[in-house]
Amino acid sequence: MFASTTARDEHGGERLWVRSGEAGLPQVIAPYSLGVRAGSLVFTAGQVPVDSERNIIGVGDIRAQTDQTLRNVSAVLERCGATMRDVVKVTIWLRDFDDYAGMNEVYARWFAEPEPVRACVRADLVQPELLVEIEATAVLGGD
Repeated sequence: MFASTTARDEHGGERLWVRSGEAGLPQVIAPYSLGVRAGSLVFTAGQVPVDSERNIIGVGDIRAQTDQTLRNVSAVLERCGATMRDVVKVTIWLRDFDDYAGMNEVYARWFAEPEPVRACVRADLVQPELLVEIEATAVLGGD
């Protein structure tokens, strides 16, 4: 896979793409970046509970999967110069809404007040063992 790439857009703004294959980041199975910083905005791709070798963590355990997924979100944000504290919007996909309470239990430990706005929807995920997917949008320098 590829390492992070920095480039300037046509308006002179710098963009940083975080790519799969970097130490400590999850490996992806499709052609996309894990995250991008464009000016003061940071966007992560939807992250799932896999480790750097594509192993699914916590099969059948929504708490373990949510924690690993948020670890991946945090790692991508860090590569883009952001933290979980900079997150303003989160989207969560759950395979089954019976997992909503367990996901929320772990999610609450990752975000301090005021928590980011969020959406949570039920969806079929790309692999049947995946119970959760999470993406985040962060703003740098917004304190």
